[in-house]
Amino acid sequence: MVLEGRGPQESAANGYPRTYDHPYFGQLFLASLLSVVGYPHSLNPSSDIASIESLHLVPRIVMGFLAIVDTFLIYQICQRRYSRNVALIASVFFAVMPLTWILRRIYLDNLLLPFLLCAILFALYIKPMARDRVNGSQSKYLINDYILALLSGIFLGLAIYTKIPAFTMIPLVGGLVFFYSKGNLKIVGLWIVPVLFIPLLWPLYSVVVGQSDLWTHWVLWQTERDKPLYLSIINFIQMDPVIVIIGFAGIIFARIRNDFFPLIWVLPFLFSSFFIGFVQYFHLIVIFPAFCIGSAILLDFLQKIVRKHTHRILSIMIPVVIGIFGLVATTMLITTDVNSVYYKVYENIAQNLHKEDNNKNVNVTVIGSHWWDWNSYWVTQQILHDQHYLIDPMFDPDFKEQLKTDKVLFIADTNFLQHFNGDVKYKNFQNIVNHYNQSKAVANFIDNVTSRNNGKYPYNILSVMTLGENRPVGDVQIRTNY
Repeated sequence: MVLEGRGPQESAANGYPRTYDHPYFGQLFLASLLSVVGYPHSLNPSSDIASIESLHLVPRIVMGFLAIVDTFLIYQICQRRYSRNVALIASVFFAVMPLTWILRRIYLDNLLLPFLLCAILFALYIKPMARDRVNGSQSKYLINDYILALLSGIFLGLAIYTKIPAFTMIPLVGGLVFFYSKGNLKIVGLWIVPVLFIPLLWPLYSVVVGQSDLWTHWVLWQTERDKPLYLSIINFIQMDPVIVIIGFAGIIFARIRNDFFPLIWVLPFLFSSFFIGFVQYFHLIVIFPAFCIGSAILLDFLQKIVRKHTHRILSIMIPVVIGIFGLVATTMLITTDVNSVYYKVYENIAQNLHKEDNNKNVNVTVIGSHWWDWNSYWVTQQILHDQHYLIDPMFDPDFKEQLKTDKVLFIADTNFLQHFNGDVKYKNFQNIVNHYNQSKAVANFIDNVTSRNNGKYPYNILSVMTLGENRPVGDVQIRTNY
């Protein structure tokens, strides 16, 4: 939508109900990157499965590139604050541990991460290091502290403008700017201006267009959903117990040594998430680098002890063994077929819509659980331009919305069929049931993750991720009444 010049607000173009659930920079940033390769027109999109796979692949390549940038930034942050050894361990853990698997997905949390890391890195550069001085004077390559503070503030402001929970990083980055500038209030003031005013573009826009009430409604809606923090922490531990346990121990160890850096990274975020009341496991990706850094701090200390009392090679083996475990685990994850069945479902939906899309007339209504209909909608309607209506049980659980067409395509999975149980309260609900009973199955699919879940690695991790984002499980049936 952004690439087509229709703006970043989904409801403004297609009636999607969440007008102000998130700020806009995430989609603006991603659209800018995709426009460089001419996406999606350069792919010559069609309804066949190869085309649908490529439509998903290109954005994930972009996310993979950002993950590489994140790895480089973590190395630079640790090298600047600690040592080259800590930097090497932390960046390798970030690159190979199982939680890295989440970074290939298109989440706002992943999009804001490089901006957050840049904000931290520029704040760290405010403090001159011994190697930055040449013959007792400043090196000519050093950047002015005011410019560093401004850049740090801009990047943190963009991170918050991508997703509001990034504001919990203000104590971390602001503390670095304050202490490294030796309490220079001019530098701190220059830093805080973009941190506050860049995210304010979001509510300011709602005021300008006369939608401040909608902004308030949807911001509050985010806090009214119910998925407590502890469930996501449990999922986080299940997916990568090694990095979470060692990282937590490392964060505590750093605190004992009066190093508050990783603790202040994690604590305000968890504190805020606890009171918000709705946290998905992938929301915690923002504090994943802190766990990698905590692990590196602890292992670096253990290496020094082992090196002091035994051989140097034995000290190197500690992080190497953990890194090999992470590499093997991540290799198993990225070589496991997770998405092929979903691409086949999208292909079937697109082809059944395309053959009925005569002269681009809207003559089909798609009814299915939230996960399917909106995840296929961006391909079928916004790229292939096969116009159709949607009825989503997530936002209309009683099916009060009336059918606008006689032709209906059902995406029937467990989540969808559960809405057919219970008493019929609305006339239109019975009408939809009648259409469903008159429809015929045109394709059947089985989830290729949960159907093979035998509790063994890596399917246990994939299942946690599947359940964590409420992906459909088991049988999925495509039905049409035409």
